Amino acid sequence: MGAEYVTKFPRILANVLIVLLSLPILTGCWDRQDPENMAFVIAIGVDPGPKNNYLFTFAIAVPKLLGAGGQSSDAMNKSIVVHTVEGSNIVSAILASQSFVARKITLTHAKAFVLGENIAKKGIMPVLSEVVRSQEFRRSFYVMTTHGNAETYIKNIKPTTETDISLWFELELDPKNVGSMLPYNSRFHNFINDMEKPGTGAVTIETAYRPDISKGKAHLSQGEGESEERQPIIGEQNAGNVRRTGEVPVEFLGSAVYKADKLIGFLNGDETKIYSMLRDEYLRTAWDFQDPANKELNLTIDMKAQKRAVMKVKRKKNKIKVNFSIAMEGDLISVQSNTDYTKSKNRKKLEQSIEKNLKSDSMKLLDKTIHKWQVDCFHINNQVKSTFSTLKEWEDYKWKKHVKDIDYHVDVKFYMRGHGDQVGPALIGDVLKK
Repeated sequence: MGAEYVTKFPRILANVLIVLLSLPILTGCWDRQDPENMAFVIAIGVDPGPKNNYLFTFAIAVPKLLGAGGQSSDAMNKSIVVHTVEGSNIVSAILASQSFVARKITLTHAKAFVLGENIAKKGIMPVLSEVVRSQEFRRSFYVMTTHGNAETYIKNIKPTTETDISLWFELELDPKNVGSMLPYNSRFHNFINDMEKPGTGAVTIETAYRPDISKGKAHLSQGEGESEERQPIIGEQNAGNVRRTGEVPVEFLGSAVYKADKLIGFLNGDETKIYSMLRDEYLRTAWDFQDPANKELNLTIDMKAQKRAVMKVKRKKNKIKVNFSIAMEGDLISVQSNTDYTKSKNRKKLEQSIEKNLKSDSMKLLDKTIHKWQVDCFHINNQVKSTFSTLKEWEDYKWKKHVKDIDYHVDVKFYMRGHGDQVGPALIGDVLKK
């Protein structure tokens, strides 16, 4: 009997250990957070506060109301609630918010981080350093810069087609919908990585609140500085001045560029397309150009990259030379003149005109970002860095001081693929084709 007990002892001991080790797992509900007891922050806005404080604005998603009896239509349609708290950092602002928000506030589902224009010009690293350290923030949320105050902007996010504010942000900023009118890599991860590199220009989405839309006073008259002799081009607009009336009183169009941690300027829709094209991040987008046959009219190309953009960098001592090779293609989807672009002569003229425009606009953008703002938005530094033997040599080179001296050239090729389903231009029946 004793011998039998000795042989079974290891098995009994193993079973006891399994039970003891399983107890902490079986009682793991002690730190459970029930979703119905949590307040999910969807968007955070930051503005400068009094002294050295900040104003943090939180947009919290409103859960679907159960038992709609007695609820007003306004309450039923409301998708977010917004409040603003003064604090030295986000954590302290959330702690203050818990004094009047019943549910546990969480940042795990935040979709947008909105930087007010004033705080962006002042410097945003003190705020972003906290975001980097926080375990609640996902690094995949969108970063955007708004004209005016972030508080006013967030208070006027009033989706009309979606009741789910989180889904609204995802759809509104979906690259398949907006193409290259917004910067492709506009998530926090990309933004903070670029900001931490000396001389590199970090880029966010440009957005704006439209008080004229909110008050029903928007009009479609000619914009300031625009010619009466030609049609306006959509891509020449920025968020905040799109010619429209109605719908949500906020807009997303263009890019905001940062030098170190301070806002240096904005890029309009077409400049953002050029920016994406040079960075090999261009997404298929409709692009308006002046019709070479009639400068008063526009034509539209469904544009995409024919092949990957190539950037070659050469360094000779302190001299940096950069060459961009771009190949684009597109379909002619809208033309208002009577010019038949199916003819070889006219087609060649159109391709040359678009190539000239793309090259000219590319050089203007490079002049603005590299020479005027002295920021490298195109990751030129990555290739320059590889020309040094050691990390110390690269650091001693002081890349930031050499950005303004970069010499660049752009080669652009454009090929027109098709003309839509109709072969020639649409003409009135009694107008003879010349």
